[in-house]
Amino acid sequence: MVMATLTASASAATTSFCIDKGNPFFNIDHAVATAVAHAEHTSAHFTVIDTRVGADALNAQKGIFFAKLATRCDLVMGFPVETGYPTVPAGVMATNPYAATGFVLAAPGSTAPSFASLAPHTKVGITYLTVPSTYFDHGHGATLEAHEYSTPGSLYRALEAKDVAVALMWQPWLVNHLAHTHAKVAQHALSLPHAQWQIVALYSAAHAAAGTSFDHALQHLVADRRLASLVAPYRVPAK
Repeated sequence: MVMATLTASASAATTSFCIDKGNPFFNIDHAVATAVAHAEHTSAHFTVIDTRVGADALNAQKGIFFAKLATRCDLVMGFPVETGYPTVPAGVMATNPYAATGFVLAAPGSTAPSFASLAPHTKVGITYLTVPSTYFDHGHGATLEAHEYSTPGSLYRALEAKDVAVALMWQPWLVNHLAHTHAKVAQHALSLPHAQWQIVALYSAAHAAAGTSFDHALQHLVADRRLASLVAPYRVPAK
């Protein structure tokens, strides 16, 4: 009996996940991966990297990083692909998306205006070299005043200090930051080019079966309405 139990434990199936501690989606990735493994009747094993520091930070800038990472785990969680344009790095494939997010207009208080309703000359904060920096060359954006900041943190501090009236921010960063504060900041989804993104898991051809199993598990989580509760913090109100 004891030997049978030990043999069963040794042969128990495991699904391995790479998750990035530097990704604002870290907690959601961990929760979704755990739920997927449970739905697959496997145990979840996590390899944690941190793209904020050291070699991981440097390598994350290279396309081959994700292909190499996919050899270390069955699935690499938390990769964003633009809605309608699901481009992934060479050498890997993507699961179906398990969350939707993007860039949002953030404003202090309980409500946030739409981008199109901002009055001319409104001071709008953006992070340097991000998608929102392209919104001020033409159209309604050309009537606004864009103020660039080097990091999401410095942008948020400018919003908090009222140096800008509103800020265009990557929603996962904002939600993660607000989870550790008591500040009231409202969000409004952006209906602008390249603003809407979906979150997928990446896998290599060698782990194609894991990708298929992940998608099947997602279907069960959707049917049980469990996926929606896991990713609820990233539902962006349109108004």
